[in-house]
Amino acid sequence: MSCDWNFHAAEASIVEQLRQHCQAGPGAWARDIGTRAALADTAEEMQHCPAIYVVYDGYVVADADAQRAAIMHRWLVVVAVANAVQGRDSAPRTQEAGPFVGDVFRALHGFMPVGSIEAMIPTTPPRPFYSPARFAYFPVAFTTIAHHNTRSGVATARASRVQAVPYPYP
Repeated sequence: MSCDWNFHAAEASIVEQLRQHCQAGPGAWARDIGTRAALADTAEEMQHCPAIYVVYDGYVVADADAQRAAIMHRWLVVVAVANAVQGRDSAPRTQEAGPFVGDVFRALHGFMPVGSIEAMIPTTPPRPFYSPARFAYFPVAFTTIAHHNTRSGVATARASRVQAVPYPYP
């Protein structure tokens, strides 16, 4: 069996881009950067906040025929914050997360991850989640496009531009 195409190749390069932008240099703030596996395996109270988690959120086929396909992947980048203020008042957590969310947006908007032929484009994310404890999670969503054809496999350079289609999420 031949596996020469990693359908999720963008994940590692997105994580690395975030590490370079949010975890290095004088403006570094992210104490942890991981993937969905890290988020699922870490008990909430054990998180090192602020943190960033890259989560694959599926794909849609933007355009296809018998020889080629344009595949639009959706990536959620979740900024996790913790604040001593508990209960119903979410304002302190929202304000704390604001600069971090902006930094993630700047790091990824226009970034070209491995396996993609188009730069990351922002799309509407799911709502933030405020846990009953002191944690809050703010997703930022992006799409990337990969091309595949039956003769040469995945495209590694910009091919014909695919007209953007809305991602089918509310």
